[in-house]
Amino acid sequence: MNLTTLLDLVGSLLVIAALAVFVAMFTLAGGLAVAGVGLLALSWLIDRQAAGRGREQR
Repeated sequence: MNLTTLLDLVGSLLVIAALAVFVAMFTLAGGLAVAGVGLLALSWLIDRQAAGRGREQR
């Protein structure tokens, strides 16, 4: 994992956290839902990119 990948990950997590805090100002359950869905979406995107790179290298 290089520095730019790590910075991209941290930036993505900060965006998800900011959205979750914003929604939590109105409803706590909504904030938790946004955080959970955001983390799942980020995980799915990272796995999809990793799988795509794996196919290209073969």
